[in-house]
Amino acid sequence: MHSLPLPIDLGEFADIAVEAIGRAYDVNASRHEPEVGDDAVVFGMAIYRNSWFLLEQDVAELEGWTSSRPSGSLVIVGAGKRIHVYRCGQDGNVNLDDFRLDDERSSVTKQLLATTNTDQLSFDLGGQSVPALPVVAPQPDVLRELVIMHAGNPDEGCCGIWVGAPLSADEVTESPWAWNEPMWLPTDIALPQAESEPPQDHTPRHDEMPEPEITLMPVPPNANENTDSQ
Repeated sequence: MHSLPLPIDLGEFADIAVEAIGRAYDVNASRHEPEVGDDAVVFGMAIYRNSWFLLEQDVAELEGWTSSRPSGSLVIVGAGKRIHVYRCGQDGNVNLDDFRLDDERSSVTKQLLATTNTDQLSFDLGGQSVPALPVVAPQPDVLRELVIMHAGNPDEGCCGIWVGAPLSADEVTESPWAWNEPMWLPTDIALPQAESEPPQDHTPRHDEMPEPEITLMPVPPNANENTDSQ
């Protein structure tokens, strides 16, 4: 698995993040056992814990990056960004606009991510907080708080990994994201090449051989008599 080009430069971390999350899905898909009660909840919880653990292990070896768990939430810091990681669905048909970190039912940590980015796009004017322009499509590298989202299931494994900058949607824009981009999608896997022509020493199968031309000739009436007399 390799990360896709992003509008911001996360360096080696982008590849490391994609590999670690993909590994978590591969491991848990291979050991998923519905016969003993494993279900979507079990799978999702295992992905949540294992992906965080694998990311922490890999980040520890990456220069200029650190990880911690303030208030029990994973935060990865580097390249001037604070990156958070969450699972957002069970397959590739996810609508990222439905993944609202600013929802009142979200944890305080999640709500702070959107609020922090929103405040960063605002400036104080006459005691009122006015959105800085442009508010709909700010430069991708402006915002500090980023979220990596991933989706998948036991049958298909990882179905997609995305990264984006969340906003308080009600205050700034109809979308809860200043921007979001895919980091990895299943279509990034190289498709198998078309079969080449068989080599010269290849022994053709019966279905590879050309259909023979058959010519039917009438048999003379006395052909059997001549044969019997010999």
